[in-house]
Amino acid sequence: MESLLNPLLVNYAPAVKSRHQPELPYWHLRSDELWEIPDSERFPRQVGGFPQMAALRSSSGHLAPDFTEALLANPDLVRATIEIMLDSHFPESIHGDILDTIGLELPEPGIVAERPSVPYSTRRRDPKFRQIVLMAYEHRCAITGFRAALGGHYLGCEAVHVQWHAYGGPDTVDNGLAVQPTLHKLFDAGAWTLTDDRRILVSADLTGTDETIGRIRSFHGEAIRTPLAGTPSVSVEYIRWHREPDLGGVFRHPALPL
Repeated sequence: MESLLNPLLVNYAPAVKSRHQPELPYWHLRSDELWEIPDSERFPRQVGGFPQMAALRSSSGHLAPDFTEALLANPDLVRATIEIMLDSHFPESIHGDILDTIGLELPEPGIVAERPSVPYSTRRRDPKFRQIVLMAYEHRCAITGFRAALGGHYLGCEAVHVQWHAYGGPDTVDNGLAVQPTLHKLFDAGAWTLTDDRRILVSADLTGTDETIGRIRSFHGEAIRTPLAGTPSVSVEYIRWHREPDLGGVFRHPALPL
Protein backbone atom coordinates (compact mmCIF):
# COMPACT_ATOMS: atom_id res chain seq x y z
CA MET A 1 0.00 0.00 0.00
CA GLU A 2 2.52 2.60 1.14
CA SER A 3 5.21 1.69 -1.39
CA LEU A 4 2.73 2.14 -4.23
CA LEU A 5 0.81 5.20 -3.04
CA ASN A 6 3.45 7.27 -1.26
CA PRO A 7 5.47 8.17 -4.38
CA LEU A 8 2.28 9.25 -6.16
CA LEU A 9 1.20 11.42 -3.22
CA VAL A 10 4.63 12.98 -2.87
CA ASN A 11 4.89 13.79 -6.57
CA TYR A 12 1.35 14.77 -7.47
CA ALA A 13 -0.66 15.64 -4.36
CA PRO A 14 -0.45 19.08 -2.74
CA ALA A 15 2.31 19.20 -0.15
CA VAL A 16 1.49 18.49 3.51
CA LYS A 17 3.15 19.73 6.71
CA SER A 18 3.94 16.31 8.18
CA ARG A 19 3.57 13.19 6.02
CA HIS A 20 1.19 11.84 3.45
CA GLN A 21 -1.20 9.19 4.73
CA PRO A 22 -1.88 6.65 1.97
CA GLU A 23 -3.85 4.54 4.44
CA LEU A 24 -6.67 7.10 4.43
CA PRO A 25 -7.74 6.81 0.77
CA TYR A 26 -6.98 3.08 0.84
CA TRP A 27 -9.48 2.65 3.67
CA HIS A 28 -12.12 5.31 3.04
CA LEU A 29 -12.63 4.52 -0.66
CA ARG A 30 -14.80 1.63 0.57
CA SER A 31 -17.58 4.15 1.23
CA ASP A 32 -18.11 4.53 -2.54
CA GLU A 33 -18.78 0.78 -2.78
CA LEU A 34 -16.40 0.58 -5.74
CA TRP A 35 -13.45 -0.54 -3.60
CA GLU A 36 -13.34 -3.54 -1.29
CA ILE A 37 -10.96 -4.77 1.41
CA PRO A 38 -11.84 -8.39 2.26
CA ASP A 39 -12.49 -9.21 5.94
CA SER A 40 -12.07 -5.55 6.92
CA GLU A 41 -14.73 -5.88 9.61
CA ARG A 42 -12.38 -8.19 11.50
CA PHE A 43 -9.42 -5.80 11.55
CA PRO A 44 -8.17 -4.83 15.03
CA ARG A 45 -8.79 -1.14 15.67
CA GLN A 46 -6.91 1.79 17.12
CA VAL A 47 -8.41 3.82 19.96
CA GLY A 48 -10.18 6.15 17.51
CA GLY A 49 -11.70 3.24 15.57
CA PHE A 50 -9.36 3.33 12.57
CA PRO A 51 -7.83 -0.05 11.66
CA GLN A 52 -4.37 -0.81 12.94
CA MET A 53 -1.66 -0.24 10.35
CA ALA A 54 -0.40 -3.83 10.54
CA ALA A 55 -3.84 -5.07 9.48
CA LEU A 56 -4.00 -2.66 6.55
CA ARG A 57 -0.49 -3.54 5.40
CA SER A 58 -1.31 -7.23 5.34
CA SER A 59 -4.60 -6.72 3.48
CA SER A 60 -5.24 -6.72 -0.26
CA GLY A 61 -7.83 -4.26 -1.54
CA HIS A 62 -9.41 -4.44 -4.99
CA LEU A 63 -12.13 -2.94 -7.13
CA ALA A 64 -15.62 -4.29 -6.54
CA PRO A 65 -16.30 -7.26 -8.86
CA ASP A 66 -19.33 -5.63 -10.53
CA PHE A 67 -17.33 -2.48 -11.26
CA THR A 68 -14.38 -4.50 -12.55
CA GLU A 69 -16.68 -6.46 -14.85
CA ALA A 70 -18.23 -3.25 -16.20
CA LEU A 71 -14.79 -1.77 -16.92
CA LEU A 72 -13.53 -4.88 -18.66
CA ALA A 73 -16.64 -4.98 -20.83
CA ASN A 74 -16.50 -1.34 -21.89
CA PRO A 75 -13.21 0.43 -22.75
CA ASP A 76 -15.09 3.71 -23.17
CA LEU A 77 -16.17 3.49 -19.54
CA VAL A 78 -12.52 2.99 -18.58
CA ARG A 79 -11.53 6.11 -20.50
CA ALA A 80 -14.39 8.18 -19.05
CA THR A 81 -13.58 7.06 -15.51
CA ILE A 82 -9.91 7.97 -15.87
CA GLU A 83 -10.67 11.34 -17.44
CA ILE A 84 -13.17 12.22 -14.71
CA MET A 85 -10.69 11.40 -11.95
CA LEU A 86 -7.91 13.39 -13.60
CA ASP A 87 -10.10 16.40 -14.41
CA SER A 88 -11.56 16.41 -10.91
CA HIS A 89 -8.26 16.51 -9.05
CA PHE A 90 -5.31 17.59 -11.21
CA PRO A 91 -4.31 20.27 -13.72
CA GLU A 92 -4.19 19.10 -17.31
CA SER A 93 -0.44 19.74 -17.60
CA ILE A 94 0.40 16.73 -15.40
CA HIS A 95 -2.26 14.25 -16.59
CA GLY A 96 0.20 12.52 -18.91
CA ASP A 97 2.87 12.32 -16.21
CA ILE A 98 0.46 10.64 -13.81
CA LEU A 99 -0.61 8.08 -16.40
CA ASP A 100 3.01 7.34 -17.29
CA THR A 101 3.97 6.92 -13.63
CA ILE A 102 1.29 4.31 -12.97
CA GLY A 103 1.74 2.63 -16.36
CA LEU A 104 -1.77 3.33 -17.59
CA GLU A 105 -2.81 4.10 -21.16
CA LEU A 106 -6.13 5.66 -22.10
CA PRO A 107 -8.15 3.37 -24.39
CA GLU A 108 -8.82 4.86 -27.80
CA PRO A 109 -12.27 6.50 -27.90
CA GLY A 110 -15.06 4.90 -29.85
CA ILE A 111 -13.95 1.29 -29.43
CA VAL A 112 -17.51 0.29 -28.62
CA ALA A 113 -20.56 1.21 -30.64
CA GLU A 114 -22.15 3.42 -28.02
CA ARG A 115 -20.33 5.64 -25.58
CA PRO A 116 -21.52 5.30 -21.99
CA SER A 117 -23.46 8.05 -20.33
CA VAL A 118 -21.34 9.03 -17.33
CA PRO A 119 -22.88 11.97 -15.45
CA TYR A 120 -20.58 14.00 -13.25
CA SER A 121 -20.50 17.53 -11.88
CA THR A 122 -16.92 18.58 -12.59
CA ARG A 123 -16.87 22.13 -13.94
CA ARG A 124 -15.90 22.39 -17.56
CA ARG A 125 -12.98 24.64 -18.38
CA ASP A 126 -13.91 27.80 -20.25
CA PRO A 127 -12.32 27.41 -23.69
CA LYS A 128 -11.82 31.19 -23.78
CA PHE A 129 -9.51 31.12 -20.73
CA ARG A 130 -6.39 30.49 -22.77
CA GLN A 131 -7.19 33.25 -25.23
CA ILE A 132 -8.00 35.94 -22.66
CA VAL A 133 -4.92 35.20 -20.56
CA LEU A 134 -2.51 35.13 -23.50
CA MET A 135 -4.01 38.35 -24.86
CA ALA A 136 -3.69 40.00 -21.45
CA TYR A 137 0.03 39.23 -21.45
CA GLU A 138 0.40 39.96 -25.18
CA HIS A 139 1.40 36.32 -25.79
CA ARG A 140 4.56 37.00 -23.78
CA CYS A 141 5.81 34.75 -20.97
CA ALA A 142 5.25 36.56 -17.67
CA ILE A 143 8.51 35.08 -16.35
CA THR A 144 11.03 35.17 -19.20
CA GLY A 145 9.46 37.64 -21.62
CA PHE A 146 9.63 35.03 -24.40
CA ARG A 147 7.30 35.61 -27.33
CA ALA A 148 7.38 34.04 -30.79
CA ALA A 149 5.17 34.10 -33.85
CA LEU A 150 5.17 32.16 -37.10
CA GLY A 151 3.16 33.43 -40.02
CA GLY A 152 1.29 35.77 -37.70
CA HIS A 153 0.40 32.95 -35.32
CA TYR A 154 1.73 33.25 -31.78
CA LEU A 155 3.20 30.14 -30.20
CA GLY A 156 5.38 29.11 -27.30
CA CYS A 157 3.25 30.23 -24.35
CA GLU A 158 0.41 28.64 -22.42
CA ALA A 159 -2.19 29.88 -19.95
CA VAL A 160 -1.77 28.46 -16.45
CA HIS A 161 -4.38 28.44 -13.67
CA VAL A 162 -2.78 29.77 -10.47
CA GLN A 163 -5.47 28.15 -8.31
CA TRP A 164 -6.13 24.81 -9.95
CA HIS A 165 -9.37 24.59 -11.90
CA ALA A 166 -10.04 21.25 -10.22
CA TYR A 167 -10.04 23.03 -6.84
CA GLY A 168 -12.43 25.84 -7.71
CA GLY A 169 -10.03 28.19 -9.47
CA PRO A 170 -11.97 30.39 -11.92
CA ASP A 171 -11.27 30.76 -15.63
CA THR A 172 -10.46 34.46 -15.27
CA VAL A 173 -7.46 36.65 -16.07
CA ASP A 174 -6.77 37.31 -12.37
CA ASN A 175 -6.29 33.54 -11.89
CA GLY A 176 -4.04 33.14 -14.91
CA LEU A 177 -0.50 33.62 -16.13
CA ALA A 178 1.04 33.32 -19.58
CA VAL A 179 4.15 31.13 -19.32
CA GLN A 180 6.29 28.84 -21.44
CA PRO A 181 5.30 25.13 -21.36
CA THR A 182 8.18 23.97 -19.15
CA LEU A 183 7.49 26.73 -16.63
CA HIS A 184 3.81 25.80 -16.76
CA LYS A 185 4.56 22.22 -15.76
CA LEU A 186 7.03 23.32 -13.09
CA PHE A 187 4.44 25.71 -11.65
CA ASP A 188 1.78 23.00 -11.48
CA ALA A 189 4.34 20.68 -9.87
CA GLY A 190 5.15 23.28 -7.20
CA ALA A 191 8.71 24.09 -8.29
CA TRP A 192 8.01 27.82 -8.15
CA THR A 193 5.33 30.17 -6.94
CA LEU A 194 4.76 33.88 -6.25
CA THR A 195 4.96 36.21 -3.28
CA ASP A 196 2.06 38.51 -2.45
CA ASP A 197 3.83 41.28 -4.36
CA ARG A 198 4.14 38.93 -7.35
CA ARG A 199 7.81 38.10 -7.16
CA ILE A 200 9.02 34.63 -8.12
CA LEU A 201 9.83 32.10 -5.40
CA VAL A 202 11.78 29.00 -6.42
CA SER A 203 11.62 25.82 -4.35
CA ALA A 204 14.84 24.72 -2.68
CA ASP A 205 13.83 21.15 -3.58
CA LEU A 206 14.16 21.80 -7.32
CA THR A 207 17.07 19.85 -8.78
CA GLY A 208 18.32 19.23 -12.30
CA THR A 209 21.19 20.01 -14.63
CA ASP A 210 23.39 22.99 -13.88
CA GLU A 211 21.94 24.83 -16.87
CA THR A 212 18.35 24.16 -15.82
CA ILE A 213 18.86 25.08 -12.19
CA GLY A 214 20.85 28.16 -13.10
CA ARG A 215 18.15 29.36 -15.47
CA ILE A 216 15.21 28.78 -13.14
CA ARG A 217 16.98 30.12 -10.07
CA SER A 218 18.01 33.24 -11.96
CA PHE A 219 14.36 34.33 -11.81
CA HIS A 220 14.14 33.89 -8.03
CA GLY A 221 13.08 37.15 -6.40
CA GLU A 222 12.28 38.81 -9.72
CA ALA A 223 8.90 40.42 -10.33
CA ILE A 224 6.71 38.88 -13.01
CA ARG A 225 5.62 40.95 -15.97
CA THR A 226 2.35 42.79 -15.63
CA PRO A 227 -0.60 42.34 -17.99
CA LEU A 228 -1.94 45.05 -20.26
CA ALA A 229 -3.11 48.26 -18.64
CA GLY A 230 -6.68 47.93 -17.44
CA THR A 231 -6.34 44.15 -17.10
CA PRO A 232 -6.28 42.70 -13.57
CA SER A 233 -3.03 41.25 -12.30
CA VAL A 234 -3.05 37.79 -10.78
CA SER A 235 -5.01 37.90 -7.52
CA VAL A 236 -3.22 37.54 -4.18
CA GLU A 237 -6.03 35.20 -3.12
CA TYR A 238 -5.11 32.70 -5.81
CA ILE A 239 -1.38 33.19 -5.27
CA ARG A 240 -1.80 32.30 -1.60
CA TRP A 241 -3.82 29.21 -2.52
CA HIS A 242 -0.92 28.00 -4.64
CA ARG A 243 1.74 28.90 -2.09
CA GLU A 244 0.35 28.26 1.40
CA PRO A 245 0.08 24.67 2.74
CA ASP A 246 -3.10 25.39 4.70
CA LEU A 247 -4.92 26.73 1.62
CA GLY A 248 -3.88 24.61 -1.35
CA GLY A 249 -0.21 24.11 -0.90
CA VAL A 250 0.96 23.23 -4.40
CA PHE A 251 4.33 24.92 -3.82
CA ARG A 252 7.07 22.68 -2.47
CA HIS A 253 8.48 24.43 0.58
CA PRO A 254 11.01 25.59 1.57
CA ALA A 255 11.76 28.38 -0.85
CA LEU A 256 15.22 29.65 -1.61
CA PRO A 257 16.06 32.67 0.57
CA LEU A 258 15.24 36.04 -0.94
